Amino acid sequence: MATKKHILVDLLRLKYINTGLGQVCLAYGAELSKIRNPHFQFTFLVPHNFAGYFGDHVNYIVPAPIKHFLFPRRLSKPFDLWHAVHQDIHYYPYKHIPLVFTVHDLNFIREKTRIKIRLRKNKLNFFLQRAAQTIAISNYTKQDIEINLSTKSPIEVIYNGVNLATEVKEEPPAFIDTNHFLLAIGVFKPNKNYQSLVRLMNEYPEKRLIIAGAHNTAYGKTISEMIRKKGLQDRVITPGIISEADKVWLYAHCEALLFPSTNEGMGLPIIEAMRFGKPVIAARQSSIPEFGREYAYYFSSFEPAAMRQSIEESLTDYRRHPERMEEIKRYSEQFSWKKHTQQYIQLFERLLGIS
Repeated sequence: MATKKHILVDLLRLKYINTGLGQVCLAYGAELSKIRNPHFQFTFLVPHNFAGYFGDHVNYIVPAPIKHFLFPRRLSKPFDLWHAVHQDIHYYPYKHIPLVFTVHDLNFIREKTRIKIRLRKNKLNFFLQRAAQTIAISNYTKQDIEINLSTKSPIEVIYNGVNLATEVKEEPPAFIDTNHFLLAIGVFKPNKNYQSLVRLMNEYPEKRLIIAGAHNTAYGKTISEMIRKKGLQDRVITPGIISEADKVWLYAHCEALLFPSTNEGMGLPIIEAMRFGKPVIAARQSSIPEFGREYAYYFSSFEPAAMRQSIEESLTDYRRHPERMEEIKRYSEQFSWKKHTQQYIQLFERLLGIS
């Protein structure tokens, strides 16, 4: 048998396990570790607490502080191929090693200062020029790359998967005492547009809202202060980072997912909520319509009265058409990590000349 090809997969974002990229690395690493491809040997670049996490069918490299000092961007061991699972990498391969470079979004172009935008674009252009293959997680991100950056390699689209248990525990989370609530979920960042939801709830006294996600951010403090000033502490609940079991319970019992984000590379909560057949009411911006398609409802405006009207019309339509629940569930099932990983395996085989 021919010598196996050695592939390094950068999963260092596991360090931030409760973020979207952390969950991507966790799910992708889990699927890759199941692969028994006779042509490949995978090595995972991981934080120290994930060494051995994915079993003994893969190898591990943990960057030590001294190695980080001596090799701030390159690892010295040669590989046949290198996959950067996200664009914010600290290590990259020598020039002779093919690089697969995955870009999730270019949100910084619409969020950062001019100087920071230029610095980030220069960094990304360096990697894009090095890449043997560029991957975007949506057609929207692909278009964003083509407009704003310079790449010499072709750009392919591989959608992220959704890895969510559907078995729901009986008891509700400690922070909620009712089954009648609206839900929003995601790290508290300005693009999430949570301030529109707080203004909405100020005009929607019969509803309760849970906004789950890491809120120990500057934007999180802004939203917390906004909730306090409007006296909404009893109706707008921000539990912070929640367990997987609590997240599943919230999806299973919410009236709807509200997703007013103005800037997303994909927007996984949309597909996660749909996995439970739940109505999603979202912004018609960035990549969101690409994933919500006709299976989501959309806000016509972010003014409180218009948002309330959109929610009420959406819920009315959803209740009038009970078949939509199963249609939404079936649609969401096409976003699987198994499919995602198989597409990367096919890409690796092509780049390494394995038929």
